Amino acid sequence: MTTEPTRTVGQPHDRLTRLVAVMTDALEADPEYADDVRAAVFLNTGARGGAVLHGYEKDSDAVADVLVHLTAVLEANGIRLELIGIPDTVAGAE
Repeated sequence: MTTEPTRTVGQPHDRLTRLVAVMTDALEADPEYADDVRAAVFLNTGARGGAVLHGYEKDSDAVADVLVHLTAVLEANGIRLELIGIPDTVAGAE
């Protein structure tokens, strides 16, 4: 059984998301900002981490962009990242 994750869209709910709200407000205020700009912002205090996806319609698009970027960063450091999708069900087992 899976449960739906708790989402808070548009309203900061803790210190990290308030900091990100300031960052994304500054992004939107920049004269070079346009509606096609998307951002994934990660903050971490060591004890707690958080992420805000800004400008994405679907979280899955943000995850794909982050994985492409991580792959490039790791490759530049001599590490090869390979992703393997595993289906939730086995065909014919249902």
